[in-house]
Amino acid sequence: MKHIFTIHSSITFLVAYSIIEHLNLPRQDVILISSKYKVPIEGFTVAPSFAERYAKNLWQKLRYFNVPVNYDRYIDKITGAGPFIAYIDLMSYYQKILVTHKKCKQFHFFEEGNSAYMSEDDDMDLTWEDYTGGMNYRVKYFRRDYFRSLSRVIRGFNLRLISLPYHYMAYTNFPELIFFSLSKNAFYNAHPAKKVLLKPDRAKPAIEKMAGGHALQDAVIWLDGSNARYTGLDEKYYYGAIQKGIQEFRKIGVIEDKVYVKLRPGIKDISKNKLVQILNENDVQVEVLPNDMILECFFMCSRNCKVIGTLTAALEYAHVFGHKVYSIYPFFEKQPPTIFDRMTGFWRNIENTKN
Repeated sequence: MKHIFTIHSSITFLVAYSIIEHLNLPRQDVILISSKYKVPIEGFTVAPSFAERYAKNLWQKLRYFNVPVNYDRYIDKITGAGPFIAYIDLMSYYQKILVTHKKCKQFHFFEEGNSAYMSEDDDMDLTWEDYTGGMNYRVKYFRRDYFRSLSRVIRGFNLRLISLPYHYMAYTNFPELIFFSLSKNAFYNAHPAKKVLLKPDRAKPAIEKMAGGHALQDAVIWLDGSNARYTGLDEKYYYGAIQKGIQEFRKIGVIEDKVYVKLRPGIKDISKNKLVQILNENDVQVEVLPNDMILECFFMCSRNCKVIGTLTAALEYAHVFGHKVYSIYPFFEKQPPTIFDRMTGFWRNIENTKN
């Protein structure tokens, strides 16, 4: 029996790795379908996502026009056409095809971050993939949504396949379906008996490797990230919250003279980073952490740190792995509604709030 994991980020790989270790799955039976993510550990069979492999140009898109049928063939190719169990984070389009494959005998969910931590759900959650593409519930003829819907049907996504809900909560009553997570706060709506709490072994060489060999003790770590995609706010509100946060955290003894900063991936010119600039302007010594690590593994290897961020699941993981966590979001001058308003367990872990 093969075991297929769909991964697209460092956290999805870490959770997939933890499941493999927890279930003691033979590596020769594991297949990782990776969507533009470079797997940092050797020894796994890694297959590129169908879109990477067969939809890179117009010719390929035309040749493999019926996506579900051709994705089935791709899965048969990488599995040897045998039975398999699928492990997915969300029911996106390719995951829908994967779990409805005739050789898929079972599927399970594992957490990928924010989507697993909401304590309440709504219609947008169940239809999130189309919602984030801007699709409305009503379609007028010959407008954008009309052609997008029509193209999906033409390419093989029939009504039954499209109807599979996006979020995990629609599947909580499936027999034998398991929800794997790193935190007790994940998968609120799943019955406790169906949840498996993963506890990665910090002593494993693989964890240290995924942490890039980096670790800190008794340090202050500040995670850069304005979260504008959640709030829709101008960056000035983020900068103002940093300024106020420095003052408030000094008062309660969180910040003293040095802070380790973890920047967002891809930032090369550190001198222009506003978080670093504002910290320096307030006489805080800054050391920028390298990007060659899985942040959650870095938290596992570190000890007794204070971690500051805004709205990010990374604060949840920092708490899970034994650190005190703080958010500067309470210092934003404006606080529009976000999905984090429904993450009640998340806010209970934040040290500088009364939630």
